Amino acid sequence: MTISKHGSYGTPVSRPPTLNVLQSDLEIAQHYVSGHTATPCTVTNGSIALSLGISSEMNFRDSVSNQQMTLVDIDLLQIDFRTRPPSTANSSTSSRIGVAGTIAIQHRTPLSTCLILSNSGILRSRDVLPRAHPNDGFVDVLEVDPKISIRQRAIAWSRSATGSHLPHPNFRVSRSIDFQWSGSPARMIADGVTYKGVVWLQCTVLADAMKLYF
Repeated sequence: MTISKHGSYGTPVSRPPTLNVLQSDLEIAQHYVSGHTATPCTVTNGSIALSLGISSEMNFRDSVSNQQMTLVDIDLLQIDFRTRPPSTANSSTSSRIGVAGTIAIQHRTPLSTCLILSNSGILRSRDVLPRAHPNDGFVDVLEVDPKISIRQRAIAWSRSATGSHLPHPNFRVSRSIDFQWSGSPARMIADGVTYKGVVWLQCTVLADAMKLYF
């Protein structure tokens, strides 16, 4: 079940006999989409690992007798989206993916990012949405006012390393169990993978989608 405010998170358990070691947010999402969620797994890198306090230096590959671990549930994001190739003005292609960490919508460069959707709150190792938690049942959303200057964007990005970029008059922060966006063709970076020409997306939270050991 999703976490509650001031509630404890995670259950102490013994290490399972086999443990699938995932390396990134993308591998978490792929593990879920593959239908192998019953296979015990952990993760060593990516925003979910950072949000849970898992260090890449932790060695999960070598089993230790009677090793105690923590078992947690995490949410995932289901993303339905449409892309429109530059050569076609009216037709579009629909797709669906699973996302474990964070999505960014940008039009040219990282500084042109207009929207961030996050399960972990972390983008490129920066805590851009500090209230986010990977098992609170919500997607956290950061919408950037298109009128904000490149200089202001750069300052905000610099401050995001410490979380001091919020609150900001040109940023709108919200959280929801689902979220919809549409706009001119843009790049969508989801768990590090780029999708071009995205003109519409629907994000739905998949609560308690997976379990992780660490």
